[in-house]
Amino acid sequence: MHPHGTSVGFGFTLNGAVRFKAKRPDLYLPAEVTSLLSDERLARISGVQAPLLFRLPLVRPMMLLFGCCTPATKEGMFGLFQQRSDFGILPGGMEEVALFEFGRERVYLKRRKGFIKYALQHGYLLLLAYTFGECDLYRSVGAGKRLRMWLLRRCGFVVPLFYGAWWCPLLPRADVAVHTVVGAPLQLPRIAEPTAEQVTAYHALYVEALTRLFDDHKARFGYADRRLEVI
Repeated sequence: MHPHGTSVGFGFTLNGAVRFKAKRPDLYLPAEVTSLLSDERLARISGVQAPLLFRLPLVRPMMLLFGCCTPATKEGMFGLFQQRSDFGILPGGMEEVALFEFGRERVYLKRRKGFIKYALQHGYLLLLAYTFGECDLYRSVGAGKRLRMWLLRRCGFVVPLFYGAWWCPLLPRADVAVHTVVGAPLQLPRIAEPTAEQVTAYHALYVEALTRLFDDHKARFGYADRRLEVI
């Protein structure tokens, strides 16, 4: 899923994966999903979150409450791959939060190749998705980008500075529509020990597919003049 936006990415986990864990597909899931996936597969769906969140006293219990959160560590992700679980991930991570700027369509991907390597090792199918409007839900404080990146490198976290609705800054702007589009499946071959060249090649295919998905739909939602920045 792209882009990350300003938040910590609870969206898929708390509003998405929880629906799959509720064991009430007739109530919480669309028929086109339940008709394709078995109950066993639905029960394994998860969301991947920043490891730091699992060390925060108040946040950790909430993350683990429904059993649908996994730390974005090598061990955590390999566990999901070995179970052949379907899961949602925001590859841009906290770097994308630190680089967020109102009205700029930015994704942090040039140095983010690890998830491609893991997916190759397990022969996974990737479904790319992009959310239009995410970059307009909140206005950000542009100053201090270098400081935010320094904090991220040194401390492993970043505190985003943003505001949304005038009457409650933590809520998104009500005048911005949000639309998520899903691209064509990208099936990766299973390569137990992919070379650096192979990882780079499939990473390039991923970036190309994401850029094409963005360009194919941007005019439809009123963003014809925007360009996807791959950082």
